[in-house]
Amino acid sequence: MKRLSICIILLSVGINTMFSAITKTSKTNALDSAAIISKIKLVADWQLVNPEPDNSERSNWLWGTFYVGLVELYKHTGDLRYWEELTNVGKQARWQPLSAFHADNLIISDVWASMYDIQPDEKMIDKSRFVLDLHLRRNFKGMDLTFDEKAPRTFEWWTWCDALYMAPQAFAHISNITGDKRYLQFMDKYWWKTSDHLYSQEDSLFYRDDSYLNKRTKNGKKIFWGRGNGWVIGGLARVLNLIPANYPNRSKFETQFQQMSAKMLRLQQPDGLWGVSLLDNEDVKGTETSASALITHALAWGINNGLIDRKYTKNVIQAWIALTNRVNNQGRLGYVQQVGAAPGNFTESQYQVYASGSYLLLGCEMLKLSQSIK
Repeated sequence: MKRLSICIILLSVGINTMFSAITKTSKTNALDSAAIISKIKLVADWQLVNPEPDNSERSNWLWGTFYVGLVELYKHTGDLRYWEELTNVGKQARWQPLSAFHADNLIISDVWASMYDIQPDEKMIDKSRFVLDLHLRRNFKGMDLTFDEKAPRTFEWWTWCDALYMAPQAFAHISNITGDKRYLQFMDKYWWKTSDHLYSQEDSLFYRDDSYLNKRTKNGKKIFWGRGNGWVIGGLARVLNLIPANYPNRSKFETQFQQMSAKMLRLQQPDGLWGVSLLDNEDVKGTETSASALITHALAWGINNGLIDRKYTKNVIQAWIALTNRVNNQGRLGYVQQVGAAPGNFTESQYQVYASGSYLLLGCEMLKLSQSIK
């Protein structure tokens, strides 16, 4: 019996070792297209059947971020399960955002615009156009970018840096679909209002909102939130993907993207990822996956689109490997800081749909990168 127990233990150890070897991504297969697709489908499938219990509203910003990645995954795989998921969300929401004047609620309009690109149907975008038209008419005269959660209009303006991942892309996307440049011009104008208020030229990073302008960590360093800056650099990549090449102000967006990219490359940690407090890794220890997926996607996009030198491909591959090795055997991407507005702690077991969606988006960009270096 004792010998049998030992055999069982040894067999168990062998199986665990085998699974560990399978799940650990190496440099040799990091850019293998089949391996990339297999991994991002694993993450997508796990997340679809493991939503947070208090996160049932599928057209909110958390799921909207996930669906930004899922629609790209559908483009690469043609798997109808993903199209059906996206379509069901649109139908349940009656293809309308949750509200008109909260930036977070506009990311789903960009998802539906992406679906329209694949299979044009006016009902997918007509309510989004109505909402964006309200913005054009209002024109935010007398706007105040002071962040105050108790103020009635704080969330009507883009007063927090996360908003730059959520709303601008909807305006640029609908502009492309309709040919109406007013949407693009609106996006351009208000991006730079937020940038002028929150972007530190000295640091090439964004404060989360103006309540952080004078705050410091316990070590006396400026507070630049990892995911907050991931939202911005990821938002830049996504909006640049939509701004026409001949648009007069495109170069301004490209310059900011390149400034932030250079900074992110300098801040990349030895394990390939980024911390939650970008200038103070002692403030909250450890590297975090939602920020890192957003940042890595932006860097991969920059290389694929000629805005970042290809010599930094090694940095992107290192980050991709590190992120992929934080996906468990079932497909859960862990080490995710939960919903917040500042650097905070996280654990290996914590996950969120926005992190999974950002990983899907990154994986699709890695597919393009793999093709370009073959």
